Amino acid sequence: MDMEGIENESVHLMITSPPYFNAPFDYKVLYETYDDYMGVLQAVAKETYRVLKNGRIAVLNIDDILVHGEKYPIVADATRIFIDAGFRYRDRIIMLNIPRYPF
Repeated sequence: MDMEGIENESVHLMITSPPYFNAPFDYKVLYETYDDYMGVLQAVAKETYRVLKNGRIAVLNIDDILVHGEKYPIVADATRIFIDAGFRYRDRIIMLNIPRYPF
C-alpha cells in the first residue's frame, strides 16, 4: 500500500495476491469491513500505478468470496478500482487446479 521507497515508473511487472477478505483474523489492522478492504485495494492500485512503467502490467490474483452466506463481488470491484487508478483492463485469466486421480 505504501511503496514510497520505490521511484515513480521504475517497475516492469507487479504480481500480487492480496490478503483475502475472508481472512481478517490474519489482517485485523488492515480492515474490518468490506469497505475497508476495498480501501486497501485502492491504496494498492494507486501505489502500483505510480511505480509501474508506462505500458507495463499488473497482475492481481483474487476471486469472489462467500462469507457467512453473503457473496462479495471482489473481482468486479477490484477491476473498477484498478481502472479508476489509471489502469487499462486487458484480460481475466481463470486458473484451475484439477487434481489427477488414477483410474
